Amino acid sequence: MFESKRLPDRINSYVSAATPIAKRQWISQHRLALFVVLAFVLSWYPWIIALARGRTSGPNPLGPFISAIIVTALAGGKVELRALLSRLVRVKVGWRWYAFVFGMPVLLCVLAAAVALAFTASPLVLLPTDKLRELPDRFIFILLFIGLGEEPGWRGFALPTLQKSYSPFVSSLILAPIWAVWHLPLFGHEFPMPIVAPFLVGLLGATLVQTWLFNHTRGSVLLQMLFHATVNTVGAGLIFPLFTGTALLVLWWIYAVVWLTLGVMLLRRFAASKPLLITAPLIASASTSA
Repeated sequence: MFESKRLPDRINSYVSAATPIAKRQWISQHRLALFVVLAFVLSWYPWIIALARGRTSGPNPLGPFISAIIVTALAGGKVELRALLSRLVRVKVGWRWYAFVFGMPVLLCVLAAAVALAFTASPLVLLPTDKLRELPDRFIFILLFIGLGEEPGWRGFALPTLQKSYSPFVSSLILAPIWAVWHLPLFGHEFPMPIVAPFLVGLLGATLVQTWLFNHTRGSVLLQMLFHATVNTVGAGLIFPLFTGTALLVLWWIYAVVWLTLGVMLLRRFAASKPLLITAPLIASASTSA
């Protein structure tokens, strides 16, 4: 009789112990969807609030990073969270990758600008000296706010999750539209409507390139952040302000095609190589890593 009275207590203790593991299993199985939804919610809330007040606003760049931290902690506990954060400071990848990160965006911008000038013969707009002096500050701001906010989510979390099931190319084709839609609050003001189409084409190309870079730098998110900051600083801060009107639109399309061409070439060349699989204990460690 005594044992029978204690049986429900035992069952309850077993259920209580199993429930966190069951929840973690469910979260782990739906981690990508949960990440995307949470990233959009955490990023778009300023825009939604602004629209309700009759104004507009950009997304909160930190949304993807915060979402990645939350979903990683819930799905994999301390082990996976530590692995994610460690990739933010993965610096030992070889000097040639730093040369690529800082040199390739400059090369592509200069190439696109040269072709645009050849097609349009448009006079360049000289940048004020103070704009040039602002470039280092712009780079640091983009690195620590936009790069840090976006790249741990898109490349640090979403990309390795996708590559567990798909090839690098297919993973990029899935990730690119998600990343593109995330920029929706910027369409129409920071990105005028005529340049939205080339921006989206260029974003697809950049996604392909960044997937290739991720898989060849041991999943370093730091290099993704540096790459993102360099692209934005050189493009938006230095090259694009030199053009106006039709010449600017021509530059955008050439720039987009150059990025897309590079991305397809890199991933096709290394199509036979296996994607970088970021593995960490998930369900097996659920009872010990929470």
